[in-house]
Amino acid sequence: MKKILKATLIFLCLSAVILSFASCDKEEGISLKEFNSIETGMTYEEVCDIIGCEGELISSADLNVGSEYASEIYSWKGETGIIGANASVTFQGGKVISKAQFGLE
Repeated sequence: MKKILKATLIFLCLSAVILSFASCDKEEGISLKEFNSIETGMTYEEVCDIIGCEGELISSADLNVGSEYASEIYSWKGETGIIGANASVTFQGGKVISKAQFGLE
């Protein structure tokens, strides 16, 4: 049991390090125009194509009752606008179910 716990902790730490490097290659973040182009039902890959980079996974939940119920929330920094401008997109079953933004222009 301790070995499984230790392996899980190592995996989570390595995942966090890898995710910290998965940021936008472009200097800007998400714009309001890009945000408005995101539609319910899109996949994560489709959203990344619109924005031009991957988001930061900020939350993930899987109750092991079927992949259609697994949820993830990704965040992107704002391209311009108010300091702290950002957008977040919620996926369930691999598809956009909601989105929110603050201060995008």
